[in-house]
Amino acid sequence: MKRDVPDWRTGAVCAQTDLELFFPEKGGQAAPAKRLCAGCPVREACLAAALEQRELGVWGGTTEAERARMRRAGAAA
Repeated sequence: MKRDVPDWRTGAVCAQTDLELFFPEKGGQAAPAKRLCAGCPVREACLAAALEQRELGVWGGTTEAERARMRRAGAAA
């Protein structure tokens, strides 16, 4: 089954970058990917999708652990 690609992804900085950068190995550095995300015009939509779909890697300028904390904080509110 083919997944529909949301329109926001076409404007994503990562679409023109080596995607491996956004999936650092355990203990690897997420900072380079997060720097690219900081200037991305679709960062907010990307983050929202990652929070909803529980994506792996760096999405919307956040790591998996950071998004897990965001979800826990939202559930506690």
